Amino acid sequence: MSPTSYLFVFESEPGVSTPRPGQFVNVAVSDELTLRRPFAVAGLPSPGRYELLVEVRGHGTRALTEKPIGSAVEVAGPLGNEFAMPEEGEVSVLVAGGFGVAGLRLLAQELRRGYHRVHALVGARNSTGLLHHMLPAPTGDGEMLIEVATDDGSEGFHGPVTGLLEKVLSEAGRPARVYCCGPPVMVAAAAEVTRTAGAPCQALLEEMMACGVGACRGCVVKTRDGYRTVCKDGPVFDTEELVLEELVRA
Repeated sequence: MSPTSYLFVFESEPGVSTPRPGQFVNVAVSDELTLRRPFAVAGLPSPGRYELLVEVRGHGTRALTEKPIGSAVEVAGPLGNEFAMPEEGEVSVLVAGGFGVAGLRLLAQELRRGYHRVHALVGARNSTGLLHHMLPAPTGDGEMLIEVATDDGSEGFHGPVTGLLEKVLSEAGRPARVYCCGPPVMVAAAAEVTRTAGAPCQALLEEMMACGVGACRGCVVKTRDGYRTVCKDGPVFDTEELVLEELVRA
Protein backbone atom coordinates (compact mmCIF):
# COMPACT_ATOMS: atom_id res chain seq x y z
CA MET A 1 0.00 0.00 0.00
CA SER A 2 0.94 3.68 0.02
CA PRO A 3 0.81 6.37 2.75
CA THR A 4 -2.70 7.33 1.58
CA SER A 5 -4.18 3.91 0.80
CA TYR A 6 -5.72 1.25 3.03
CA LEU A 7 -6.90 -2.33 2.59
CA PHE A 8 -10.18 -2.97 4.40
CA VAL A 9 -11.81 -6.32 5.11
CA PHE A 10 -15.63 -6.25 5.22
CA GLU A 11 -17.79 -9.07 6.55
CA SER A 12 -21.12 -9.33 4.76
CA GLU A 13 -24.43 -10.49 6.18
CA PRO A 14 -25.61 -14.04 5.43
CA GLY A 15 -27.26 -14.46 2.05
CA VAL A 16 -25.30 -11.75 0.25
CA SER A 17 -23.97 -12.99 -3.09
CA THR A 18 -20.23 -13.35 -3.59
CA PRO A 19 -18.76 -10.46 -5.64
CA ARG A 20 -17.29 -11.20 -9.04
CA PRO A 21 -14.22 -9.56 -10.61
CA GLY A 22 -15.23 -6.14 -11.92
CA GLN A 23 -18.13 -5.61 -9.53
CA PHE A 24 -18.29 -2.89 -6.89
CA VAL A 25 -20.09 -1.94 -3.70
CA ASN A 26 -21.56 1.41 -2.64
CA VAL A 27 -20.54 2.31 0.91
CA ALA A 28 -22.15 4.78 3.31
CA VAL A 29 -18.83 6.23 4.43
CA SER A 30 -20.21 8.75 6.92
CA ASP A 31 -23.48 9.72 8.63
CA GLU A 32 -22.89 13.32 7.53
CA LEU A 33 -22.67 12.47 3.82
CA THR A 34 -25.82 11.57 1.88
CA LEU A 35 -24.16 10.04 -1.17
CA ARG A 36 -22.45 6.68 -0.90
CA ARG A 37 -19.02 6.05 -2.34
CA PRO A 38 -18.30 3.28 -4.87
CA PHE A 39 -15.37 0.92 -4.39
CA ALA A 40 -14.25 -1.96 -6.58
CA VAL A 41 -14.18 -5.27 -4.75
CA ALA A 42 -10.46 -5.96 -4.47
CA GLY A 43 -10.29 -9.41 -2.92
CA LEU A 44 -12.09 -12.34 -1.30
CA PRO A 45 -9.94 -13.44 1.63
CA SER A 46 -12.48 -15.98 2.95
CA PRO A 47 -16.17 -16.94 2.54
CA GLY A 48 -18.45 -14.08 3.54
CA ARG A 49 -15.64 -11.53 3.50
CA TYR A 50 -14.37 -9.16 0.83
CA GLU A 51 -11.63 -6.56 0.59
CA LEU A 52 -11.71 -2.94 -0.52
CA LEU A 53 -8.60 -1.00 -1.43
CA VAL A 54 -9.32 2.61 -0.43
CA GLU A 55 -7.33 5.71 -1.26
CA VAL A 56 -7.94 8.89 0.74
CA ARG A 57 -9.08 11.50 -1.79
CA GLY A 58 -11.54 13.63 0.15
CA HIS A 59 -13.78 13.94 3.18
CA GLY A 60 -15.74 10.75 2.44
CA THR A 61 -12.82 8.39 2.03
CA ARG A 62 -11.07 9.96 5.01
CA ALA A 63 -14.16 9.38 7.16
CA LEU A 64 -14.18 5.72 6.15
CA THR A 65 -10.52 5.21 6.99
CA GLU A 66 -11.04 6.77 10.43
CA LYS A 67 -13.81 4.38 11.47
CA PRO A 68 -12.87 2.05 14.34
CA ILE A 69 -12.19 -1.59 13.48
CA GLY A 70 -15.40 -3.58 13.86
CA SER A 71 -17.71 -0.71 12.91
CA ALA A 72 -21.04 -1.52 11.25
CA VAL A 73 -21.22 0.11 7.81
CA GLU A 74 -24.15 0.17 5.38
CA VAL A 75 -23.14 -1.31 2.04
CA ALA A 76 -25.13 -1.88 -1.16
CA GLY A 77 -23.90 -4.58 -3.48
CA PRO A 78 -22.29 -6.32 -5.12
CA LEU A 79 -23.33 -4.16 -8.08
CA GLY A 80 -22.55 -3.94 -11.78
CA ASN A 81 -21.35 -6.46 -14.34
CA GLU A 82 -18.13 -8.45 -14.39
CA PHE A 83 -15.08 -9.15 -16.52
CA ALA A 84 -15.27 -11.90 -19.13
CA MET A 85 -12.73 -14.62 -18.47
CA PRO A 86 -10.03 -15.37 -21.07
CA GLU A 87 -10.35 -18.17 -23.56
CA GLU A 88 -8.09 -21.20 -23.49
CA GLY A 89 -4.59 -20.38 -24.68
CA GLU A 90 -4.85 -16.63 -24.13
CA VAL A 91 -2.50 -14.74 -21.84
CA SER A 92 -4.29 -12.17 -19.68
CA VAL A 93 -2.59 -8.78 -19.73
CA LEU A 94 -3.72 -6.54 -16.87
CA VAL A 95 -3.01 -2.82 -17.22
CA ALA A 96 -3.43 -0.65 -14.12
CA GLY A 97 -2.83 3.08 -14.07
CA GLY A 98 -2.38 4.62 -10.63
CA PHE A 99 -5.03 3.35 -8.25
CA GLY A 100 -6.50 1.18 -11.03
CA VAL A 101 -4.85 -1.75 -9.26
CA ALA A 102 -7.91 -1.79 -6.98
CA GLY A 103 -10.19 -2.62 -9.91
CA LEU A 104 -7.99 -5.46 -11.20
CA ARG A 105 -6.80 -7.11 -7.99
CA LEU A 106 -9.71 -9.55 -7.60
CA LEU A 107 -9.48 -10.43 -11.30
CA ALA A 108 -5.78 -11.22 -10.92
CA GLN A 109 -6.51 -13.45 -7.94
CA GLU A 110 -9.24 -15.36 -9.77
CA LEU A 111 -7.17 -15.80 -12.89
CA ARG A 112 -4.35 -17.30 -10.85
CA ARG A 113 -6.75 -19.64 -9.06
CA GLY A 114 -7.86 -20.82 -12.50
CA TYR A 115 -4.24 -21.37 -13.56
CA HIS A 116 -4.41 -18.73 -16.29
CA ARG A 117 -1.22 -17.01 -17.36
CA VAL A 118 -1.21 -13.39 -16.15
CA HIS A 119 1.07 -10.55 -17.22
CA ALA A 120 0.32 -7.48 -15.06
CA LEU A 121 1.51 -4.00 -16.03
CA VAL A 122 1.29 -1.37 -13.31
CA GLY A 123 1.98 2.31 -13.89
CA ALA A 124 2.26 5.46 -11.79
CA ARG A 125 3.75 8.92 -11.99
CA ASN A 126 6.69 7.83 -9.85
CA SER A 127 7.89 4.87 -7.80
CA THR A 128 6.13 5.96 -4.60
CA GLY A 129 2.75 5.70 -6.32
CA LEU A 130 3.20 2.10 -7.52
CA LEU A 131 0.84 -0.51 -6.05
CA HIS A 132 2.07 -3.61 -7.86
CA HIS A 133 2.80 -5.28 -4.50
CA MET A 134 -0.98 -5.53 -3.94
CA LEU A 135 -1.27 -8.10 -6.76
CA PRO A 136 -0.51 -11.83 -6.47
CA ALA A 137 3.24 -12.37 -6.22
CA PRO A 138 5.16 -13.20 -9.41
CA THR A 139 5.92 -16.88 -9.95
CA GLY A 140 9.23 -18.39 -10.97
CA ASP A 141 7.60 -20.34 -13.80
CA GLY A 142 6.55 -17.15 -15.60
CA GLU A 143 2.83 -17.80 -15.20
CA MET A 144 2.46 -14.62 -13.10
CA LEU A 145 4.58 -11.73 -14.34
CA ILE A 146 4.52 -8.15 -13.08
CA GLU A 147 6.19 -5.19 -14.78
CA VAL A 148 6.01 -1.56 -13.71
CA ALA A 149 6.20 1.74 -15.54
CA THR A 150 6.76 5.23 -14.16
CA ASP A 151 6.30 8.53 -15.95
CA ASP A 152 9.53 9.90 -14.47
CA GLY A 153 11.57 6.72 -14.97
CA SER A 154 12.23 6.25 -11.25
CA GLU A 155 11.37 2.53 -11.54
CA GLY A 156 10.82 0.09 -14.36
CA PHE A 157 9.80 1.21 -17.85
CA HIS A 158 10.33 4.93 -18.42
CA GLY A 159 7.02 6.25 -19.73
CA PRO A 160 3.29 5.62 -19.52
CA VAL A 161 2.09 2.12 -18.75
CA THR A 162 0.39 2.03 -22.17
CA GLY A 163 3.83 2.35 -23.74
CA LEU A 164 4.81 -0.78 -21.85
CA LEU A 165 1.57 -2.42 -23.03
CA GLU A 166 2.47 -1.71 -26.65
CA LYS A 167 5.87 -3.35 -26.13
CA VAL A 168 4.40 -6.41 -24.37
CA LEU A 169 1.75 -7.02 -27.04
CA SER A 170 4.29 -6.75 -29.84
CA GLU A 171 6.41 -9.43 -28.14
CA ALA A 172 3.59 -11.63 -26.80
CA GLY A 173 3.98 -14.52 -29.24
CA ARG A 174 0.50 -15.83 -28.33
CA PRO A 175 -3.08 -14.48 -28.21
CA ALA A 176 -3.61 -11.92 -25.49
CA ARG A 177 -6.72 -10.52 -23.79
CA VAL A 178 -6.30 -7.14 -22.12
CA TYR A 179 -8.04 -5.81 -19.00
CA CYS A 180 -7.46 -2.23 -17.89
CA CYS A 181 -8.43 0.18 -15.16
CA GLY A 182 -7.21 3.71 -14.54
CA PRO A 183 -7.69 7.35 -15.54
CA PRO A 184 -9.74 8.01 -18.70
CA VAL A 185 -6.67 9.13 -20.67
CA MET A 186 -4.95 5.83 -19.87
CA VAL A 187 -8.02 3.78 -20.78
CA ALA A 188 -8.32 5.60 -24.11
CA ALA A 189 -4.63 5.03 -24.87
CA ALA A 190 -4.90 1.34 -23.96
CA ALA A 191 -7.90 1.02 -26.26
CA GLU A 192 -5.92 2.45 -29.17
CA VAL A 193 -2.94 0.18 -28.49
CA THR A 194 -5.09 -2.96 -28.29
CA ARG A 195 -7.10 -2.02 -31.38
CA THR A 196 -3.88 -1.68 -33.37
CA ALA A 197 -2.60 -4.99 -31.98
CA GLY A 198 -5.90 -6.77 -32.64
CA ALA A 199 -6.28 -7.80 -28.99
CA PRO A 200 -9.67 -7.69 -27.21
CA CYS A 201 -9.75 -5.23 -24.34
CA GLN A 202 -12.13 -4.63 -21.45
CA ALA A 203 -12.00 -1.54 -19.25
CA LEU A 204 -13.32 -1.03 -15.75
CA LEU A 205 -14.30 2.64 -15.71
CA GLU A 206 -13.72 4.82 -12.67
CA GLU A 207 -16.75 7.04 -12.06
CA MET A 208 -18.62 8.57 -9.13
CA MET A 209 -21.63 6.21 -9.00
CA ALA A 210 -23.99 7.77 -6.46
CA CYS A 211 -27.03 5.48 -6.63
CA GLY A 212 -25.35 2.36 -8.05
CA VAL A 213 -28.45 1.20 -9.95
CA GLY A 214 -28.75 3.62 -12.89
CA ALA A 215 -31.51 5.76 -11.41
CA CYS A 216 -29.73 9.10 -10.97
CA ARG A 217 -27.86 8.90 -14.31
CA GLY A 218 -24.95 10.76 -12.82
CA CYS A 219 -22.36 8.38 -14.29
CA VAL A 220 -23.29 8.24 -17.98
CA VAL A 221 -20.68 7.43 -20.59
CA LYS A 222 -21.05 7.74 -24.35
CA THR A 223 -20.90 4.50 -26.31
CA ARG A 224 -21.50 3.64 -29.94
CA ASP A 225 -25.03 2.61 -28.92
CA GLY A 226 -25.75 5.87 -27.11
CA TYR A 227 -25.30 6.95 -23.52
CA ARG A 228 -25.13 4.24 -20.87
CA THR A 229 -24.72 4.31 -17.12
CA VAL A 230 -21.45 3.04 -15.71
CA CYS A 231 -23.05 1.65 -12.56
CA LYS A 232 -25.84 -0.39 -14.19
CA ASP A 233 -24.52 -1.14 -17.70
CA GLY A 234 -20.92 -1.36 -16.47
CA PRO A 235 -18.59 -0.67 -14.85
CA VAL A 236 -16.87 -3.08 -17.27
CA PHE A 237 -17.07 -2.17 -20.96
CA ASP A 238 -15.50 -3.54 -24.11
CA THR A 239 -13.31 -0.66 -25.26
CA GLU A 240 -14.69 -1.08 -28.80
CA GLU A 241 -18.03 0.12 -27.39
CA LEU A 242 -16.66 3.37 -26.01
CA VAL A 243 -16.45 6.71 -27.80
CA LEU A 244 -12.90 7.45 -26.74
CA GLU A 245 -12.95 11.15 -27.57
CA GLU A 246 -15.86 11.68 -25.18
CA LEU A 247 -14.27 9.48 -22.53
CA VAL A 248 -11.15 11.66 -22.40
CA ARG A 249 -13.20 14.86 -22.53
CA ALA A 250 -15.40 13.85 -19.59
